[in-house]
Amino acid sequence: MIQQNSLFKICIACIVAFMAGCTQDSSTSVDPVQTSHLTYQPKGTITGLIRNRITSVPVGAAVISLGYDGTVQSTTSDGAGAFSFASVPVGQYQIVNGTSVLSGTYTLTVSLTDYNASQSNPNKKYRDYYYTSVTIKFTSLAPGDSLAVSNMVGSALLEISYLNTTVTGQVVDQNMQPVANASVLLYDATVFPNVVIGQTTTGLTGGYQFSNVDNGLTINAKSRSSDGSLEGTLPNFTLPANVTTDSLRSQVTAERIMLTPADNVNPYVISITPENNSDVSTNSLQVVYKFSEPIKQKAYTRIDLPPGHSTIIDDITFTYVGLKKSAAAITFSAQWDATFTQLTLTPVGIVGSAKYSVNAQVAFNSGKITDNANNAVVNNALITGDFDLLQFTTNGASTVPAAPTVTRRFLSGVFNNLDFVGGTVGLEWNFDANARSYNIYKSIDDGSFELLQANYYGTQFSDNSGSLVIPLGANNPLKAGTVRYIVRAESKDLVESGSSNIITVSDGVKPQLLTGSAAGAGTSWTYTLRFSEPLTISTAESNSNYLFSGTSGITFTVNSANYLGFSAGQYVVQLGVTTSATPISPYLLTIVNVIDLSGFGMDPAFNSRTF
Repeated sequence: MIQQNSLFKICIACIVAFMAGCTQDSSTSVDPVQTSHLTYQPKGTITGLIRNRITSVPVGAAVISLGYDGTVQSTTSDGAGAFSFASVPVGQYQIVNGTSVLSGTYTLTVSLTDYNASQSNPNKKYRDYYYTSVTIKFTSLAPGDSLAVSNMVGSALLEISYLNTTVTGQVVDQNMQPVANASVLLYDATVFPNVVIGQTTTGLTGGYQFSNVDNGLTINAKSRSSDGSLEGTLPNFTLPANVTTDSLRSQVTAERIMLTPADNVNPYVISITPENNSDVSTNSLQVVYKFSEPIKQKAYTRIDLPPGHSTIIDDITFTYVGLKKSAAAITFSAQWDATFTQLTLTPVGIVGSAKYSVNAQVAFNSGKITDNANNAVVNNALITGDFDLLQFTTNGASTVPAAPTVTRRFLSGVFNNLDFVGGTVGLEWNFDANARSYNIYKSIDDGSFELLQANYYGTQFSDNSGSLVIPLGANNPLKAGTVRYIVRAESKDLVESGSSNIITVSDGVKPQLLTGSAAGAGTSWTYTLRFSEPLTISTAESNSNYLFSGTSGITFTVNSANYLGFSAGQYVVQLGVTTSATPISPYLLTIVNVIDLSGFGMDPAFNSRTF
């Protein structure tokens, strides 16, 4: 099941506007007595309660985190499900009718990973992470009363339920026939409305199943056929409240989802022959566009009229691009197939050892190519040649160069191993006397190779890789990303060679412990550790990966390790530790077996901290 933000934890620190230095509009009249205490930093208390929505039983041992002032504070719900944060600063400030009104909105991250791990009964587990927000509002009571905004409280109530329900159902078409390979999305309509909590695909009988769904949750589902032509929605329905967690009551069969023609689905080009940058024979050459659904026939799509009649023929240009003469337009004819899903262009006078381009951008961008529901054709980003230029070459007599052999360049201070942010990549390949030039292609995270640089005449090339995590540039990425490069040589007749070997670039830098701080007293301590790289949650939250040493006779027990994700440019792990006595400095914390998203362990030169 896909759970809301369960792949990583985000603690969002609200920006605190420090009252000193706030300016007011000159037209606003403010009492001098009131402005005398604008430098006072008001603080309040956030309280909360976590309980089971079905049984009303409180949930203890949940770890709640709150971020503000560039720091992250954490606490644990008690046996009554209650928690609180004291001395929380105001977040925003304004003057309303001469009275200062201050408020702060904060996001609370609730972690139940440790709670779930302690449950022997799999039917009594919750989602690993929940998020809720709370607002504290402060209002001054009287001029000159500097304490008028103290002791204000914001409260949060989070009601959750066990993940012990299985939802099954079937997807059918208008004729009540099963629809195989249809996508089905399950949505939360209770805790986080409109958030996807599950995704699956139907089997041959149209059946689908979602396991580990919240008990008593109100949900809905949406489905779409694999070709995008049919879609349907299952209205909101509430799962039974299963307080006994028995297996029979945990099985729910939903109504059938009936798919109907999706009038809001735009047509698009699903394939083009020949493909962009391919080398083809001159024999019976045709350019074929295949569409995802029939194209409505009207005056614009007529192909039986010559140029000059404001039809699709006028908005497509077939061009010769040669080495020995200037570019020139080529005459062509067009033909729709019987189903109006295929448009074929047949050029006249094609020769070998030449380069050609087809420009249909005006036609596709016109909005005049539509389906029968008048939905305009849209760009297929995976194909080159519909909303962009299609180019190809014809076979020639010159020798086609061999596929280049590419190596990655490393030069200190110029081309280095890259961390997850990415950086400059250097490439180098062998010279081939039969090559006129080279084309460099780039692929992001195992996607298709796209042309990065055409007609490149050197044998050394550099490029900025971009972010090496997915999603690209995310503060809290889900996984490591890669960038790949290939090079193809181009002959004197503009015929490309085969592809070179693939150069794959990924995060190659080991994570480092940058800073660490300790807070506490007596035998109860919290350690906040900041790392240089995003970490895998499972290793960052393993208590056994944090070892204390150096204080004779005093033992350290790591009770919890919570990965809080990105904060102030670094990645934060917070430890909850108890000691047999008050720690005596200096003592050492060493981190082992913690790895980053690319699988690298800690840099041994930066894996410890002295306290």
